[in-house]
Amino acid sequence: MTKQSISLIGYASSVAGMEAPAFNCGLSPSIIQHSSYLTDVTLDWQAMLNPSASTELAKEEIVAEINTELAKQVSSLLKQQKKCCVIGGDHTCALGTWSGVYDALNQKGNVGLIWIDAHMDSHTPATTETGRLHGMPLACLLGYGDSRLTSILHAEPKIKPRNLCLIGVRSFEKAEELFLAKLGVRIYFMPEIKQRGFSAVLQEAVTYVSADTINFGLSIDIDAIDPRDAAGVGVPEAGGIRAEELLEGLLKIVANPKYIATEVAEFDSSRDVNRATEKVVTDIVKILI
Repeated sequence: MTKQSISLIGYASSVAGMEAPAFNCGLSPSIIQHSSYLTDVTLDWQAMLNPSASTELAKEEIVAEINTELAKQVSSLLKQQKKCCVIGGDHTCALGTWSGVYDALNQKGNVGLIWIDAHMDSHTPATTETGRLHGMPLACLLGYGDSRLTSILHAEPKIKPRNLCLIGVRSFEKAEELFLAKLGVRIYFMPEIKQRGFSAVLQEAVTYVSADTINFGLSIDIDAIDPRDAAGVGVPEAGGIRAEELLEGLLKIVANPKYIATEVAEFDSSRDVNRATEKVVTDIVKILI
């Protein structure tokens, strides 16, 4: 993969999260696109995707539809030897991002994924307590869940358990924990991160997901960050990764030749305080470009 500037895609959807007005992360990609914090850099925005407004479609169908378009966009960029960054929106954007990566690269080899999140996002329809689809994308990428969401572009798993690790987890249900443990997925819970430091954990995670893969990517849910630094999320959880640590860690790995794509999800500007979360998101974007 030759070194190129990052192309950005907006996933302007919060269909899979909590009901509006309690959850407005679908507005956030446009806010980032026009943020005054990014006026000093040139950004290559490829698309701003919006969900169907149809009242006749089920949420699963709406999410599958927009993610199919996202997957096609991501795949096209990678096939042009471009790296990409998806700005969500709720975390179901992962379905499109990594299905697109899979579509572009699966003939060459496996892809690793580092999932930075306060939550596991690994429910299935059989285990979810809320029915919210933004709590299911990682299970879907592993091949478990509603067939409309597991079969985007390809009716097969997009990520193998051995090529996946989670960082920053501190809020989850037992069913998710048992599901990922059965698959043997490596999880770095917050106590380990506090003991060892985020940068050390991230470096180790890169080595782990690179062992049997041709490339790796990052899925960053902003609620992984401590609410003291980034309150603008739908489901804040105390005791998270400090923003400065996250940014320092990212700086050390984005130059890795195997790094290929990132998504940043779940920023909810309606809950932001003094635009601090917006600043963190734009700082992430600046590191990536």
